Amino acid sequence: MIILIFLLIAAPITVFIHELGHALGSYLMKADKIELNIGAGPKLFSIQNRKWTICIYIFYMLGAHTASERYPYFSKTEQIVISAFGPLLNGVIGLIVQQWNPVDHLGICQLFALFNFWLFFINLIPFRIGIRQSDGYTILKAMRQK
Repeated sequence: MIILIFLLIAAPITVFIHELGHALGSYLMKADKIELNIGAGPKLFSIQNRKWTICIYIFYMLGAHTASERYPYFSKTEQIVISAFGPLLNGVIGLIVQQWNPVDHLGICQLFALFNFWLFFINLIPFRIGIRQSDGYTILKAMRQK
């Protein structure tokens, strides 16, 4: 039961928080367009306004991605801020949930906090697998650009 709750509710919310962090970073850096996609497969629904688009797909537990556009394109420093905001929001949410410490007999809140911490740390490690790269890799790459 705990595994299902984690896989179907806690993990997707944590991933959404991570992507929302990137979207907020893009917003602060004055992006013209921000698109947040959660999941894979056919689209369940989307919410859109002039600047933001949030799309949720039927297999919402299978990954996420945030993209933002601006003309002129983001500077190195702005790219670093946008990349760092995802993991940082996970770290902050993990701390809040851990300090909140509600009565939770199943341990879901603790698991939620730990998964947020895991996303915080793992995404700051610079690595690339195929075309996918961690936020840490994006930050390192931006720092090395001339």
